[in-house]
Amino acid sequence: MRDGTRIAAEVYVPAASGPHPLIVMPGAWWAMPQDVLLDDKKQLAEAGYVVVAYDPRGLRRSGGAIDMAGPLDVADVSDVITWALAHTPADERRIGLYSSSYGAAVSLNAAAHDPRVTAVAALCLWTDLFDSFVHNGTYAGTIATFQAAIGALNGRMSPRTQQAFTDLRSGRDTAGVRAWARERSPRAQVDALNARRTPVFMAGEWSDPLVPAGQTGRLLDRLDGPKQLWMSPGGHGDSSSREAALLQPKNPVREQARRWLDRFLLGRPNGADRLPPLMLRPRNADRLETYPSWAALERSPLAVPVRSSSGDRSPRLLAGVDSPADSGLFPVAGLADSLGLPPTTAAPLLLAPLAAVWRSAPLASPWALRGSPRVRTRVTSTADRGTFVAHLYDVDALGVARLISHAPYTFTGVAPGTPVEVDMVLPAAAWDVAAGHRLALVVDSGDHRYTGVGPLGSSMTFSAHDTRLSVPARTG
Repeated sequence: MRDGTRIAAEVYVPAASGPHPLIVMPGAWWAMPQDVLLDDKKQLAEAGYVVVAYDPRGLRRSGGAIDMAGPLDVADVSDVITWALAHTPADERRIGLYSSSYGAAVSLNAAAHDPRVTAVAALCLWTDLFDSFVHNGTYAGTIATFQAAIGALNGRMSPRTQQAFTDLRSGRDTAGVRAWARERSPRAQVDALNARRTPVFMAGEWSDPLVPAGQTGRLLDRLDGPKQLWMSPGGHGDSSSREAALLQPKNPVREQARRWLDRFLLGRPNGADRLPPLMLRPRNADRLETYPSWAALERSPLAVPVRSSSGDRSPRLLAGVDSPADSGLFPVAGLADSLGLPPTTAAPLLLAPLAAVWRSAPLASPWALRGSPRVRTRVTSTADRGTFVAHLYDVDALGVARLISHAPYTFTGVAPGTPVEVDMVLPAAAWDVAAGHRLALVVDSGDHRYTGVGPLGSSMTFSAHDTRLSVPARTG
């Protein structure tokens, strides 16, 4: 690389004489046990591409230190392209980037800076790095610790990357961390991508703990060039991993990514770019739906009348005490969800002071919930700070509650006894609710994925009458 760092790469060249279109593949954060690229490299070369797949700096065999998709990683992509043009029969007019997870964020950031890039296929990428680790003021402690541990086992973090994780964990220097994260977020690169109308294919999952559903959709709507997003059941990378290909043989995400590259790099009129911009599979229905935009998915929400199980009394929660409401065991909950096993609990077990519950009446007709649920409430704490988690459940006649979406919320610096007005948007969902089922909003004070701040022994009281739920849904 231009700064002297040595990058470990694998190069695949077609047997026929060139020039050939070039695909550069920055590796993922974690190469085992799943790597979307492992099965594709030789196949792409056999299809007529020069392929250069490499470990990003600081990871595995490469030198240097992890830059977290920052300027050094962006420069590396350009240097790899330059190297490939000089040392392989690659065509400078047809250059694509194709990767998953960490490498996908690197790819989209690099495409914004290098005008030689013709098209991008980016699977399960973050688009807002800060939002991946901090939700409504709440630190996603388990998720960030998992990422940091994998980074330490798989490579070497730069001092700045290590400091950013430390600051996130402690809550210090939020402005500095936000600036660091923004520089590494594709959403900040939209203007450059739009200036060249770079064709972008993306894929995401409804239950991704690292990329809350809705992040990628909001980026989709800001892109002006050819674009497409596929949303599928599962957790991070589950829709495109080798394991997913075995468990979900009908899932076409990887095939469509290849067709996208074939369309824009090989010039094949295969119709990949003629599909609607948003393609999705609901979590509990085996069908493919299409939408013209993410905004069309998040159309006018419906207000859902809900009643507190406490009646007219405002329910009180004890801080730091968990309830049976849960997001599902990280990191395997997403894969289980893709197999039709969403996080599930028994509604009768959700009792005060461990949980506050609001329920709708049984639905008179089926609802197709598509988009981001929204919760409004008023909470009063005996402490100056607190954390709670809102869960939206689909509850059947037997009281079996299946999780649709969830999100944490943290408030700080509030005088004890002062009401806090809360307006929070939950991650988007695609879930069908059967007639006769109820929607249930369940609030408790903790979840193993998040770091709470409420002092043990304090309590939070939620207004029974000022708690509102709305969901974007089609009824009937």
